[in-house]
Amino acid sequence: MTSAFKQHFSQTFSNFRWLLHLIFWVVFIGLVYFVADKSKLFNNLKFPEPFPVIFISTFCLVMFLQSYTFILGIIPLHKQKKKYIFWLCMPLLFLSCFLINLSIMSMVISTIPVMSIRPELGFWYILSNHLLLYLFVSSIFIAFYYFIDIYDRQKEIQNLGRFKSEKIELESRFLKSQVNPHFLFNTLNNIYALSLKKSERTPVIIERLESLLHYMLYDCKEDLVELDDEFTFTNSYISLEKLRHKEDQCTITTTIKGITAGHKIAPLLLINFLENAFKHGTKTSFGKSWINMEIEVQKKELHFKLQNSKPANPALQNFSEYQGGIGLNNVKRRLEILYPRRHKLTINNALDHFEICLILIF
Repeated sequence: MTSAFKQHFSQTFSNFRWLLHLIFWVVFIGLVYFVADKSKLFNNLKFPEPFPVIFISTFCLVMFLQSYTFILGIIPLHKQKKKYIFWLCMPLLFLSCFLINLSIMSMVISTIPVMSIRPELGFWYILSNHLLLYLFVSSIFIAFYYFIDIYDRQKEIQNLGRFKSEKIELESRFLKSQVNPHFLFNTLNNIYALSLKKSERTPVIIERLESLLHYMLYDCKEDLVELDDEFTFTNSYISLEKLRHKEDQCTITTTIKGITAGHKIAPLLLINFLENAFKHGTKTSFGKSWINMEIEVQKKELHFKLQNSKPANPALQNFSEYQGGIGLNNVKRRLEILYPRRHKLTINNALDHFEICLILIF
């Protein structure tokens, strides 16, 4: 309880907030004296000394105590589960302070003979005439407090929004950076397998890999890249894989429809799907295998469909890794971050093939 009070007290007066409170009370007391002077409270035989000074001082002191009892004592109750305690204590506070103010005024009036004999200055008469004024002044302070509170909450919301955006941006960059080692790891495995066979295609694959890495390291720094550049990258990767697979063992077909110019896409978004298709759909144990990629670019949407073969013998297949590997988990998360509510990813594990359908809204 003490730590919660200290935290609330610090939030109320920290970062030069105390200066704002000081300015408020200087202005408030100045206005009270100004109104009292205009109402001819000073230098008036009906209100002899020391009544005017005591009246104004008492009123300001009671308002001061009421205000900070409300801020430091009542407001924290609103954050508790039992809200009725807050709504019960708030009117009790205002009523108590009002009655204390009236009681002090009545005591001062009773000590001044000129004022004590005047019936219009009785306790109940003062109560009925000053209640609306007291409520009005209290309402001004509450409105001022909630104005400051709303301003603070808006700043907190903006800060949280900024922090959230920064977190998403950092996470997106981290996920994109993971694509590079993941892709490189798979490609180096391919080169290693060919080197063991002393294949003549090994130097060609290394050369193709160099051009792919150049795109990944230097052309993918922006959040979005040209759709044509991304397709060039995916086609180069497919060409790289074709060098590793014989045509009589694996058939690879690609189809791109629509106008690609003028559209942009998050870089390295499709390569994970292709990697998994080649990794799981072209194993030599399958016999004859195939991969089919279809892309259709519409005015505001990209339709990406990728299918790959599966073994005829179900005992040979193990696609749990396909659906939950690092690559697919990575791209799923990137889609959630980069295309929130602007994408639809469908994965279909059919009997004879594996299929991925992705719809992106530009």
